[in-house]
Amino acid sequence: MLNHQYICKIACLAPYVNLRKLKLLDNAISEIEGLETLRVLEELSLEKNKITAIQNLDNLKYLKKLDLGSNKIKRISNVSTLVNLTQLSLENNEISRLDGLEDLQCLMELYLGNNLISDVKETIKLKDLQRLIILDISGNLMSSQFANNYRIYCIFHLRKLRVLDGLSIDNNEHQEAKETFSGRLTEEILNTRLNGRVLKEIRDLDLSSCKLRDFEDMFDQQHCPSLRELNLSNNQMSSLRGFGNLPQLKILKLRENRIETLFVKPGQEDRNFKRGLYGMPNLEFLDVSSNQL
Repeated sequence: MLNHQYICKIACLAPYVNLRKLKLLDNAISEIEGLETLRVLEELSLEKNKITAIQNLDNLKYLKKLDLGSNKIKRISNVSTLVNLTQLSLENNEISRLDGLEDLQCLMELYLGNNLISDVKETIKLKDLQRLIILDISGNLMSSQFANNYRIYCIFHLRKLRVLDGLSIDNNEHQEAKETFSGRLTEEILNTRLNGRVLKEIRDLDLSSCKLRDFEDMFDQQHCPSLRELNLSNNQMSSLRGFGNLPQLKILKLRENRIETLFVKPGQEDRNFKRGLYGMPNLEFLDVSSNQL
């Protein structure tokens, strides 16, 4: 344990090949280095230093706990070789994106509080971490911007989580998340169906059998100016309200949904905005068979 020693550089550790734990908390270290021989190290704490980049950890195959909180790290990188890592602490840094964690399949605890993460969709990048059960992202811009919605969003997309921001996740929250987000057209679903194409450039789009209930004004002239054919068959839609102005649309397939009416009465906020079939003046083919009309 070498905490609070004003150490500026990690050095002279080569002889300690059997070292299991190393704590260098609250020093003046600016670079991760000098750990090449510590091949059996299991715990490394470099909290409260001046580190700006994650690097030189390739040889630490047995590392289970890594604490890099309270540094000046802007990007998560060079951790893919830490295949046995179960706990990673990166709170109080300058991280804005959650790329770089996808190979940490043993990770169970991730602490990212008080960083610069502003987009709640970044959390979807953690979806493939099947063992992740504890996540702390409190104190980021997205948590203050979205109030409680960001919590429900995370619970819905990260379904293995048991604790979020220090609070246990209960069954009521799981149910609320399901009711709030289940059936929505997400960016993830859309990207899967686009196959690398740009939404504004596509002429035909197949979103059949996606269990969709709504898509929050995704389809209008601003987002899909070139769209000619759209297939939304075999979903769970009950209304055409989500459709905006689509003057180029020629073919619309909506069979096997739960649609009760084809027309949307304009609301107070929609007086100058065409919705539903009113926004499709050039439609040539419409399939609404097997609905509830």
